[in-house]
Amino acid sequence: MNGAYLEVQIRGYIIGPITAFREYIFGDVLPAFGDLNERADKVAREYYDTIGSQPAGEDWDIDMGDVAEDAQDRGLSWYQMMTSLRQSMMNLLAAGLFHLTEQRLSLLCRDGGFMMEPPRDTKLEEVKKWYVTNLRLDFETLPSWPTIDELRLVANAVKHAEGPATRQLRDIRPELFSDPAFEELYKKMEEDGLGRIDGRTVSAPLSGEEFFVSEKLLKGYAEAAESFFREIADHFRAHSDEYY
Repeated sequence: MNGAYLEVQIRGYIIGPITAFREYIFGDVLPAFGDLNERADKVAREYYDTIGSQPAGEDWDIDMGDVAEDAQDRGLSWYQMMTSLRQSMMNLLAAGLFHLTEQRLSLLCRDGGFMMEPPRDTKLEEVKKWYVTNLRLDFETLPSWPTIDELRLVANAVKHAEGPATRQLRDIRPELFSDPAFEELYKKMEEDGLGRIDGRTVSAPLSGEEFFVSEKLLKGYAEAAESFFREIADHFRAHSDEYY
């Protein structure tokens, strides 16, 4: 098979789920976690209104001030639960995006037109070697590679918590270790030359704690993954007459 065939496969088939991830995650999945402040207020108001609407009998001894405090606590608990769930989702989506990228890269290697054996598994390290050996393409020469490699570290951090990946990410992406709930405080500290607070050990990234993939970062990773496949397709278009 030649480069022209591989380009068609990538653009017409391989890249599809990567594009769908970018479109539907941000268009349908994450919006479900929108307006959390307003929704938490609604939870509190509904609780307060429910208690306040109960008929007052001769044994009525409810202090509405206490009810207001209980309502506030309920709203806060709901908000904290949802923000943790949203962060867990963001972390999981980043890890999922990386493994989706690995799997789509590996899928091309299993095209029936190849005479050579495919990689032993879908791990990026193995697939990367296979592309160099059999397709004469080194991923590291592509513009999007540094972001894909960073996404690999993020996925490892999400799965394994504290370890080599988190140590590397603290150097190149320190904001991953800063709780966005305290972003204004972090900005003030940076303005004062104090830096961010990012020394905590990462032990529960799947619980939305200690490791914080933001929506902005996730979007950047999704766009980079799509660009990565387009760059691979562009490479094969430039080598359309070469056979593999």
